[in-house]
Amino acid sequence: MEKMTPAMQQYYAAKEEHKDALIFFRMGDFYESFGEDAKTIAKELEITLTTRGKGKDGEKMPLAGIPYHAIDNYLPRLIKKGYKVAICEQLEDPKKAKGVVKRGVVRVVTPGTAMDSSMFSDSSNNYLVALYGDKGEFGLSFLDISTGEFLATQLTDEEPYDRIISELARMGPSECIMPPSMLKDAHLKERIKDLRIIIHEFDEDLFDHKIAEKVLLDHFKVSTLEGMGCSELLAAVSSAGAALRYATDTQMRELSQVQTLKTYFDSEFMVLDAITLRNLEIVRNVRGEGNDASLIGVLDETKTPMGRRQLQKWLLKPLISVDAINDRLDAVSWLHDNTLVRFDIRAHLSYVKDMERLVGRVIYGNSNARDLVSLKKSLESVPLLLASLQECEGIELLESTSSKLSSFAELDELAKLIDSAIVEEPPLSVRDGGMIKPGYNEQLDELFDLSKNGKQWIAKFQQKERDRTGIRSMKVGYNKVFGYYLEVTKANISQVPDDYIRKQTMTNAERFYTPELKERESAILSADEKMTALEYELLTELNTIIASHSRQLQETAALIGTLDVLANLAEVAANNNYVRPAITSDCRLLIRDGRHPVVENTVPGGFVPNDTEMDCSENQFQLITGPNMAGKSTYMRQIAMIVIMAQSGSFVPASHASIGIVDRVFTRVGAFDDLASGQSTFMVEMVELANILNNATPKSLVLLDEIGRGTSTYDGYSIAKAVVEYIHNKGRVGVRSLFATHYHQLTEVAASLKRVKNYHIAVKEDGDDLVFLRKIVPGATDRSYGIHVARIAGVPHAVTSRAKEILEDIEDECMLSEEDRKGSKKKQRSSAKYTQVILFDQDASYGESAPDPIVEELKKLDINSMTPIEALNKLNELKGKLA
Repeated sequence: MEKMTPAMQQYYAAKEEHKDALIFFRMGDFYESFGEDAKTIAKELEITLTTRGKGKDGEKMPLAGIPYHAIDNYLPRLIKKGYKVAICEQLEDPKKAKGVVKRGVVRVVTPGTAMDSSMFSDSSNNYLVALYGDKGEFGLSFLDISTGEFLATQLTDEEPYDRIISELARMGPSECIMPPSMLKDAHLKERIKDLRIIIHEFDEDLFDHKIAEKVLLDHFKVSTLEGMGCSELLAAVSSAGAALRYATDTQMRELSQVQTLKTYFDSEFMVLDAITLRNLEIVRNVRGEGNDASLIGVLDETKTPMGRRQLQKWLLKPLISVDAINDRLDAVSWLHDNTLVRFDIRAHLSYVKDMERLVGRVIYGNSNARDLVSLKKSLESVPLLLASLQECEGIELLESTSSKLSSFAELDELAKLIDSAIVEEPPLSVRDGGMIKPGYNEQLDELFDLSKNGKQWIAKFQQKERDRTGIRSMKVGYNKVFGYYLEVTKANISQVPDDYIRKQTMTNAERFYTPELKERESAILSADEKMTALEYELLTELNTIIASHSRQLQETAALIGTLDVLANLAEVAANNNYVRPAITSDCRLLIRDGRHPVVENTVPGGFVPNDTEMDCSENQFQLITGPNMAGKSTYMRQIAMIVIMAQSGSFVPASHASIGIVDRVFTRVGAFDDLASGQSTFMVEMVELANILNNATPKSLVLLDEIGRGTSTYDGYSIAKAVVEYIHNKGRVGVRSLFATHYHQLTEVAASLKRVKNYHIAVKEDGDDLVFLRKIVPGATDRSYGIHVARIAGVPHAVTSRAKEILEDIEDECMLSEEDRKGSKKKQRSSAKYTQVILFDQDASYGESAPDPIVEELKKLDINSMTPIEALNKLNELKGKLA
């Protein structure tokens, strides 16, 4: 094996330290990768894989590299695929290095710890989540180092981990760290992966409560975590400490932008589980990753990235406090009614950039001069926003926002400082100079004059030499390798004076210098180098000053985000004809002319609105029948969306709405196979149904669509009816529910269950033609119109005609069977006494018969304590014993 070069020794040392990461090894103008890393990088980035020299095993070494200045184009592609990348930089100037250049890993980039703006495809939070649990208590901590946001919660859960998965789905982290002991739980691991979250293992010891608590105390420089609300939440503290330690380890520096830890509890918000978020398409549609055709896609006309993030949080965590909701609605209502003020506020907000991430980069140390200009322009909008809010007296949320914004008066001076220092359009690189305004620093001005005069001298020197030699094409050039030179074409070489000293031979020209040019070159280059170094030093000092105001800047950014959301919701309400909902603490839902906020924007010819009235007495359970494609699912979804919008603080698509607080929204709408885990459509449906039946409360809202359709007609009907009865009777007071079904026999339960009311989607028949009126009306329907729907969908006429004939035959057979059944009942009744006598005689002749074990097992069952799913499973078990 060949002896390794010092550089390769550095590479293998870095790889040994970061075994689970790909190494980007800086060599001159390239980031190089070697061995298996090179193979992976070449494949994932679709770049050329070459070989050179030999590796540890004596074989040719695979090699792949990218230009150092193109890292922002390539690195995000690896991170989004779940890779960790360790950046191994040159730690000294190669020109000044004695021997091999010192190199070392300066940071490790992972999906959840990205800082560079190139890593983010949109303005959403980029959370790292740490998950830790013991004995059913789980801590989850969400850290976004790009904005400094740090959240923690603790919850009780057990397999199948629905609460954990729901919280992860709601927060949408890009990376999850867990200790090895938890990664052994294959079911939990697979459910997290199903959410497309990258999972990485982290040291078990660093989840230890004592170690994690010390990490937090040291970072926040406090003696107790009581002020952060988590001192007694052991699992939450363990997860938070591990998250912060992991982020600090990867970034290899203190994360000063993380200035506080906020503890929250799911009892403070409406619970929207992962299934409901998917079915209602709150932040993304079920057909893709984008937010087109989603609720946030309709409601998001925010002007700032902070506002976009805040709006998403409000929609994913609707409030359950009547007062808190009304505070938001008061602010939206005032902005809705004060049109000119709203226009002014939104105009000022359009100049505000992503302050949270700008401040994060300043503190982190990777900001550039353009970032500071963006921060300055954002701060310059604050006085204009305050002026627009002068008339909002009595509107608590707007008043408090205005008051807090005005308390940060020192930020005006910060904006003026940035303005005095940085040019309006600085270069992207902080190493090229040209960032600092003239007049900001006296020493820099002197160097600038020297450099400028030097360049003027070069121009005069060029003209002087042309005049002296008569070579009109002669020019003075410059490059970093050879410095300044006089370039003369080969055709004019004979005219070159004797005092010219040859510097470089080109194909069509020769390059020369003179002692006079060499002397001036030294002065000019010295001034340029000193000027560039001084500009970088001044920018660093300015960043330090800005970082000292980081808390005020982060709070200002959050306040602007809140104001942006409020003005946005007012604007959307005005543009879409939404109304303010009345929020009550009872369980009544009254919606007049309700509309689906997403569908109404896509339906040609206008959306047909519908009324809804639900309460906890006579209208608690809506049993909805009607044909496919008539709009049952749309109607149910729009009610849930209106409730979510209202409790988020938004106006709603209706002519009137009164919303009794909902604590959870459950949905079972649509069919999704989970073949990867061996679950059929029906199994998925039953699992989701079990979650709803076990967790719904009297203040919940349940949406169920076609329960029982994935099995035989009799089984499906039995399940559906049992579910209706269970929900109606749950907790003695039942649950507000909408239940769409094709089992028309179910409509009979309205006669025995007092809070169930039948509704159906109206249709108009004209011969064989069918028109969906999209209107929900009281009463039941006795037809499904399936053949009509098949014809509308384009099924061949021969098939639909034959289906109609078969249906008529089946209906005739059913009528005959019904007559036979009624006739046979008389015979059964007349022979009942005889049968009883025979049975009695048998008992008398042969003694008391042995008890039937299945009958005895049935007698022991406590049916009232069983869920419908448990009852069905037991019934299936007993059926098997009879076979």
